[in-house]
Amino acid sequence: MSEVKYFKTIKEIPREDRFVKGHRLCAGCGAAIAMKLAMKAVRGPTVVVNATGCVEVATTCYPYSAWAVPYVHVAFENAAAVASGIIEADRILNKKRGWKLYDVIAIGGDGGTFDIGLQALSGALERGHNLLYICYDNEAYMNTGIQRS
Repeated sequence: MSEVKYFKTIKEIPREDRFVKGHRLCAGCGAAIAMKLAMKAVRGPTVVVNATGCVEVATTCYPYSAWAVPYVHVAFENAAAVASGIIEADRILNKKRGWKLYDVIAIGGDGGTFDIGLQALSGALERGHNLLYICYDNEAYMNTGIQRS
């Protein structure tokens, strides 16, 4: 894996986009801005694991995708568990076949992370898996009728 690079000014942010045009998130949506900036900060080969939710629904309208990296859509509750599986498979393939190691980013909403997904996240942390987990906390299950989370 490559060195971590810190950006001190906006001019230093990479121009390459890994979260591209064509998503259906609302104009000015905080999630779109967060995903765009997070994907500009990746340091090399990256896999994104995204739980069902606003970000997933609005960025992967078949047959299009706003993700210019390998992307996996998973159920509400298991983004961290799937990310853990990818990390382990990647580690084994690197050890046996010399495959390049990937960074893994898991994304989930507050409902999928804390209401029904905490056990998967807790397990990934307990096993010491090296992943970035982004929780988009919008305080509700927004795309299913705005139930509180």
